[in-house]
Amino acid sequence: MSAEDWADAALWSLENGVDSLSVERLARSLGVTKGGFYWHYKDRSDVLQAALSRWEEWATTRVIQRLEALPDPRARLRQLLELTFEQGAHGRIEVALVAGASSDPRIQPVLARVSQLRIDYVTRLYRALGLPARDARRWALQAYSTYVGLLHLSIASPESLGTSRARTEYVQHVVRTLIPVRGAPHFPAGR
Repeated sequence: MSAEDWADAALWSLENGVDSLSVERLARSLGVTKGGFYWHYKDRSDVLQAALSRWEEWATTRVIQRLEALPDPRARLRQLLELTFEQGAHGRIEVALVAGASSDPRIQPVLARVSQLRIDYVTRLYRALGLPARDARRWALQAYSTYVGLLHLSIASPESLGTSRARTEYVQHVVRTLIPVRGAPHFPAGR
C-alpha cells in the first residue's frame, strides 16, 4: 500500500465521522495488516492530516481545474453549482469534517482555507459574468451559504428533500436562483 492508498482510505472513512478514523479500521478496510501503515505515517494524527490534504485537493483544487477548462464563465458556474449541490457521500465527508472541527483543532484551519478558496473562486466567476466586485462577493457568499445549508439539510433531515427526483428538481431550482439573469438589477446591461 502506498501513502496515498492509506490517505484515501482515511478520507473515505471520514464519511462515518472523524472519530471513526483508526489505524486498525483502515488496515481492515484495505485488507492488510496495520504494520504497513507505519511505513508511511507515524500515527492517526499524521494520516488525518494527509486525508485532509487529499480532501482539499479533491474537493476544491481539482474541481476548479476541471471547471477552468470550460470557456464560458456562465457554464463554469452552472456546472459548479450542479456538481456541488448533487454531492452524496462527498457531502457526508464534508459534514463530518465540519462537525469534527469543534473537537479536533487540525480540521478548522483546513476548512477555513477551503471555504475561502471556494468563495474566492465563485466570486471570480460572478465577476467574469460582469458583476461589480461587491455584488460578486455577495452572490458568492449566498451561493456558498446555500451549499452549506443544503449539505446540512441532506444529512440532518434527508426526508425534507423527498425523492431523488424531488432533490434533483430542487437543485435545478437553486441553480437557477444563483445565476444572475442578464438585465436584472446589479447585472450590467449587455452581458
